[in-house]
Amino acid sequence: MLRLVFEPADRGRVIFDIAWHAETIGSVQALRQPVSGPFLDRWRQTVRPRVRGAAAALFDVIPAEGLVPDFLTPEGYSGWSTDRFADALRATGAATACGELRGIDDAHRRTLVGLADALEAYHRICIAPTVTTVDALLRAELAHRASLILTDGVDAALATLGPDIHWTPPVLEVRSPAEGEVRLGGRGLRLVPSVFWSRPGVIAEAGGWPTLTYPVHPAPASWVEPREDPLAALVGPTRARVLRALITGRSTTELARDLRISAASASGHVTALRAAGLAATRRAGRAVRHTLTPLGLQVLASTRPRAGRTKA
Repeated sequence: MLRLVFEPADRGRVIFDIAWHAETIGSVQALRQPVSGPFLDRWRQTVRPRVRGAAAALFDVIPAEGLVPDFLTPEGYSGWSTDRFADALRATGAATACGELRGIDDAHRRTLVGLADALEAYHRICIAPTVTTVDALLRAELAHRASLILTDGVDAALATLGPDIHWTPPVLEVRSPAEGEVRLGGRGLRLVPSVFWSRPGVIAEAGGWPTLTYPVHPAPASWVEPREDPLAALVGPTRARVLRALITGRSTTELARDLRISAASASGHVTALRAAGLAATRRAGRAVRHTLTPLGLQVLASTRPRAGRTKA
């Protein structure tokens, strides 16, 4: 059991976030773990026949169970895209990371290029086809947590993170392979929901922002198709994506880039959401940031994707 000890200032620095690189790494373990729900079962059946050769080096480094090598899950990189992290592996070379690698050949040890290639191949085959579904689920979870904090406070959010996490103020106990005590010391806590991680994981690097990744419960029963997404049925699929993206705040440029739509389209959707009272726009100097209003949070929380039926 790992104990995260809060000070009064830490409660005001609790945030929820999405970490795509960490999600990709967690999925490498999920791919080789036992049955854990219809969604992951169907995902495994779809990707397993395609992935074996291309991502072999990745499977050699990341075990099916237990702790993942630290260099693959640093707090500072967890929010990166997989492509960006793969580029960082190539640039790093063998100097800093290879001391943790076991079971791969000397070429990989020297350059890490093979590992970076395997990571990109794995992401392309296993994760990219699910991004829309997983992103919708994660943003719905963020909306639920934001609504919970808004109505019931931080304690309610910390007390409902799943069966392996227990909140007894001022201590958050996490069932983990690691044991000990981490004093947050005013740094706060970053909470990252995950579709693929089967257990909680904690990163608490010295001087960094402590991060707790936790599984989203319950897992969905099938891929979320547009017709199964109540928010998309209400406002349209693109506007639903914009609304979900605003849970973490975005500029117009960031919305266009992240959602792969034009800046004009992003601006139009934000204008419509703002007119409906679901979004707000704030200016700080030259920067303009779009966020959700309390009503927008409530709409997201009440239109979470439902578990569907898995087709035979």
